Amino acid sequence: MRLSKLSIRNFRNFQSIDIPLSGNVVLLGQNRVGKSNLLFAIQLILDPTLPDSARQLKLTDFWDGGPADFSAPIEVHLELSDFATDMALTAILTDFRASHDPP
Repeated sequence: MRLSKLSIRNFRNFQSIDIPLSGNVVLLGQNRVGKSNLLFAIQLILDPTLPDSARQLKLTDFWDGGPADFSAPIEVHLELSDFATDMALTAILTDFRASHDPP
């Protein structure tokens, strides 16, 4: 299984970002550009050991680059691929699978 695409909307310092991923990925950047925020967004979705208290988002988790607009939701979307041959993983992910062609 691999993470093939990451999309984040209205989360911390990400207003809207779509990142196609392939192969190995290295996060590199100056301080305070969002490396840790990007990893935390992934952790929110994939880490089953993350306590519920850490999943409770706060007002400070909304995008902080402009006037406060709390009407737009925070969204984190992960696209996973290369897991179809792993039957156990496919069974776990079945309820979360989406068609490639949106309705």
